[in-house]
Amino acid sequence: MIDIRWIRLLLLTLSLSPATCLALVCTAQNTGAVVINGDLGSTVAIPAASPEGTIVWRSDRFNAQVECFKDGLQEQQEEVFIYLNPDNVPIGQGIRAGLTVDGIDYLQSSGRIGTGQSLPVCHESDANMAACPRITFNLAFSVFVQKFGPTPPSGVASHLLDYRVFQLDSATGLNPLPGYTLSYVINNLTGLRFIACDAELQVTPETVEFGSIGIQEVAVGRVIDRRPFSLVTSRTCDTPFSLDARFKPVSGVLSGDFLIPTANDGIGIRIINGRDGATLPYNQPFHLADLLGTSQSAKADFEAELVWQSQTPKAGAFEAEVIIDLFYK
Repeated sequence: MIDIRWIRLLLLTLSLSPATCLALVCTAQNTGAVVINGDLGSTVAIPAASPEGTIVWRSDRFNAQVECFKDGLQEQQEEVFIYLNPDNVPIGQGIRAGLTVDGIDYLQSSGRIGTGQSLPVCHESDANMAACPRITFNLAFSVFVQKFGPTPPSGVASHLLDYRVFQLDSATGLNPLPGYTLSYVINNLTGLRFIACDAELQVTPETVEFGSIGIQEVAVGRVIDRRPFSLVTSRTCDTPFSLDARFKPVSGVLSGDFLIPTANDGIGIRIINGRDGATLPYNQPFHLADLLGTSQSAKADFEAELVWQSQTPKAGAFEAEVIIDLFYK
């Protein structure tokens, strides 16, 4: 009787054990990878005087081609969720991480985010699991780091070599087995550091005036006029850092490399780098200046080009506004 009871107890224990064969699995489409790695790309300097909530670093937009399936039969459809900070660890001191999906910023304390993608019910037998439906979709996102909380006295924002930003999983919760379903991991967070001062930026002139433009010799793509302007940056401490910048429109409509004024779509404005004559796309960071060693200030020259966008432009005044974001390195 002792042996029989032991056998029954063993069978019962096995039946209550976590069953990994009933989990939702998401992988990178075509490769089957369960980890996507990102990287800071360089050191990131964070001015200690920056206001709380300032985004001090943001990754490029990433498009992940995802494939999801169930490795066991399911009796109902399951939605795929994004779980933020699945390891439940702080990214560092004085900072926190976030994820941008569909233009909305989510912080590491925001729990899970629905993808709107659901895996259908599977009615196949265990022997025919390969015939169960799968879903594929594009997950577009970017990752950011935000200044948050007291600045660490050491100036070191993070000691982590890597940080798991999110994991894809089902509505029933996170799979307890690491590396089982798709995660996004950002590496080299030790490059995040606080600096004693921030940069001052002066735009000269603050307003680029094109004046009166005659409607003549109109040809789409032809440059009508050019106006120079400069960005002058300076620092008030000895801490060395470099600066990236981006031109971010706040009015007007983007069309490729052109900013089209709302009141007149017959013309477009693009920005040219004075160093090499290259076009600088709006909303994309570029290297602006190095404030290193004894260099306390730097100047970068640009041109605003006015270009015909239509064979039949409208007469009248026009304007478009741009702000300049600085990124510390």
